[in-house]
Amino acid sequence: MPVSNTANITKDIKNGDVASLYYFYGHDSASIESYTKWLINKLCPKDAQFMNFHKFEGKGLSIPSLLDACEALPMFAERVVVAINDLKMEDLGKEDGDALRKILTKLSDTTTVIIYSTGVDLYKNKRSLTDKNKRFCDHCTKYGISCEFAFKSSGELGRSIAAALQKKGCNIDKRNAEYLAEICGCDSAYIKQEIEKLSAYAQGRSVTREDIDGLCVKHIESDGYELAVNILNNNAKYVYNRLFELAKQDYDAYEIVSIIGFSLTDIYRAKLARSAGLDYKQACVDFNYPKNREFAIKKAYQICGSISVHKIKEVLKIMSATDLTMKTTSLDKKAAMLVLEQRIAECFMAGNGRV
Repeated sequence: MPVSNTANITKDIKNGDVASLYYFYGHDSASIESYTKWLINKLCPKDAQFMNFHKFEGKGLSIPSLLDACEALPMFAERVVVAINDLKMEDLGKEDGDALRKILTKLSDTTTVIIYSTGVDLYKNKRSLTDKNKRFCDHCTKYGISCEFAFKSSGELGRSIAAALQKKGCNIDKRNAEYLAEICGCDSAYIKQEIEKLSAYAQGRSVTREDIDGLCVKHIESDGYELAVNILNNNAKYVYNRLFELAKQDYDAYEIVSIIGFSLTDIYRAKLARSAGLDYKQACVDFNYPKNREFAIKKAYQICGSISVHKIKEVLKIMSATDLTMKTTSLDKKAAMLVLEQRIAECFMAGNGRV
């Protein structure tokens, strides 16, 4: 069966077309967990789960127990549902891996297995599964349905945020909803927590930008962007105040320099695209940005016009050298933060007066 998406799977389920095997994976673990819960309850209602629902953890998976569950006949229900959470193929020996594949190729019409990952990293980089997990995913696609839960764009999540807050009796405008998605790194798990916090605070009124800034914890990548922009604009007061706050929150200088460099790269790419007469959407395509990071190029595209490409290049060089220093030198937390502060001071002087 083909790779699918949740809309098609939901439509098929409602039409009575249920697969014997589902494999859910991706970076958006909150969406995986929520959708899997819905699917389990849809295929095996709660009053039938005591006899007909079996859940296994991927770590230490017992193949004999799994086989028994998959071969069981449903009791006073239409089907048996078997869920396996956080299965990582690197944790299975070859014999168990082969046995698992064999089980999944011979599932009965009254059995559905749902394999879903919410707490393990199946990827070798931001985009690709490890080789073992990729081969297993392909196997599941051949005998069932696989679905990747990638992070959504800020625009898509903004609409979901507005709908979720509306259900709780609150409103939020489009710009603020997308802003909330952005500072949460477009991570559904973070967003869900912040929606609960904001709705409880707003008590039925509209959620404002001030509410978000005052209550919500910014994703560290959002800090990286703000720091990068203010370094480029020589806003020393903001930069050093924010570094002090991050240090109090126990963030390491190693992590901070990494996220600054990450955002500087976004800004540099946006500057090059803008100089070449390309819009931000084309830059996202050319640089292969995932949906949940398109907003980074869009924001960078809007602010980079007044910053010289030379300034960006020089600051990026300094921060890259700082990153290398921290990775090759033994520094305690205080010393590492001092190095970062000194290098940022150099950044304020770099590239001035050049276009």
